[in-house]
Amino acid sequence: MTVKELFSVQEDLNKLKSLTLELARINDFNPYKGNVITDMPRGGESKDFNLWYVTEKKRIEEDITFYREKLQRDREMVDNFIESAPYPERDIIRFRAVNNMSWDDIGAMVGYSRRNTAKRFYNYLNLTEKTVLTVSTGGEK
Repeated sequence: MTVKELFSVQEDLNKLKSLTLELARINDFNPYKGNVITDMPRGGESKDFNLWYVTEKKRIEEDITFYREKLQRDREMVDNFIESAPYPERDIIRFRAVNNMSWDDIGAMVGYSRRNTAKRFYNYLNLTEKTVLTVSTGGEK
């Protein structure tokens, strides 16, 4: 498993957060707020805010549904990878990739220094990536 695949759970969570904020902003939208009544003429074109509101809300809700499903698939894949890891690496990977903890916090929890914690994390990922590459190509690297 690559680092990008491992951190896909965090990426999906961040995308869901931003879409949820965008949906909240759309729901709070008021087309009449901030209109200033003046004697100055406006342009001849008018915007259909109702149509815009409905299409944007539908698009955002579809994106939220997509990313929720993607999050479930990615989380299952990451959990399977974590469960196959040996003891200290399992906790380190879970704390870093799923819980988004810093290396200092993880080191304090598992009893290693920040540097050794990061080293174990990346060494295990490189080891599994090489193993997968060797098995998939059928030869040695």
